[in-house]
Amino acid sequence: MMKKILIVIHNMGIGGAQKSLLSFLQCLAMHPRNKEYDIHVLPLDPSGEFLTQVPKCFTVEKPDNALRWMGTSMSFALLLRHFSLRGMAGEIVWMLRKRLGLLPKGLNVPQRLWYSWKRFIPHCQDQYDTAIAYMDGTSAYYVMDKVHAGKKMLWLHSDYQKQAYQVEFDKPYYEACNGVITVSEACKESMRQAHPAQEAKIQVLENISAPWMIHAKSVEKVADEFCNMEGIRLLTVGRLHEQKGIDIAIEAARCLKQQGVEFHWLIVGEGALRAKLEEMIAAYGLEEQVYLLGSRENPYVYMAQCDILVQPSRVEGKSIVLDEAKILCKPIVVTDYSTVHDAVVHGETGWIVAMNGEAIADGIQTLCKHPEYRQKLVDHLKRLPQGNEALVEQYIEKMF
Repeated sequence: MMKKILIVIHNMGIGGAQKSLLSFLQCLAMHPRNKEYDIHVLPLDPSGEFLTQVPKCFTVEKPDNALRWMGTSMSFALLLRHFSLRGMAGEIVWMLRKRLGLLPKGLNVPQRLWYSWKRFIPHCQDQYDTAIAYMDGTSAYYVMDKVHAGKKMLWLHSDYQKQAYQVEFDKPYYEACNGVITVSEACKESMRQAHPAQEAKIQVLENISAPWMIHAKSVEKVADEFCNMEGIRLLTVGRLHEQKGIDIAIEAARCLKQQGVEFHWLIVGEGALRAKLEEMIAAYGLEEQVYLLGSRENPYVYMAQCDILVQPSRVEGKSIVLDEAKILCKPIVVTDYSTVHDAVVHGETGWIVAMNGEAIADGIQTLCKHPEYRQKLVDHLKRLPQGNEALVEQYIEKMF
């Protein structure tokens, strides 16, 4: 008898957790054990560039309209299209609690949202053998509070302690779940320190990277934005969010321009900080050097044609972007965030620099002025084993 599995995620937009899930589903679709499972994917916000890439053999569920209202950025017209009395009531209570200061102190945004909205979100009607929250925060709270399942697994794709979660709020959720999966040993240790009583539940599963898919997509077309550009071609892939450090990248671009370096820097990703970042680019006179491209369904064509991939993050779990850049044998300049050494060996698989614009610019300059350093990185990456699709079996065993 087939096991019925529910996988819950915030959305299927371009992000590390979403890309990790998509890679897993694409590999699972071709795995011989695929027929043993009835997989249902529930994006709480049914949007994102990756949504259409979920294999057709899996069912993509539509969320209750009330979920569309929770923490929404939808226009009034869209809210009317997805009208919900529960959603309207939840929004009124949420706004009043914020305005009157009635939300508990010390909670981060996902915790505050769930504290206020929990009673307005209906239970999932179906019964599942296993329910998996593929992201922390709202996805985890929904799985634990609103889904009927014999087994519940919670994923963490980042450093738990860097996300400002209030431990006491999360404590009952991690006590009640059957297992916690993190993406690196550093992330596991961060979680263990925050919730030591749950140490036995915490496991590590690396993100799945499928080289065959990455190489195929990297040659699907030409990145027009890189065509006819003089100078060094830089690329950053990440959401326009504080933790991704795009503002630090723009500071680095300012330094490079002041040093007379000829370069073009493409930034693939979208997010709430776009307006602020556009203001920075204009203030520094970088309109001819730095381009915010927005989301791209296929970032690999840009990765294949860049000279250096720059990751200026403040916080990461186990960066799937770095894994993909290594598969394409691209020189990497990356900031020294807490878990970076799980992904990069300085001078061998990348160039690790301090977390500021000047240091990033110096790292880029070092690789530009010393092509032998860049070639050493490329040569080392070519010798590494590529891909870890074999992890699919471990995913099945640990999650399902």
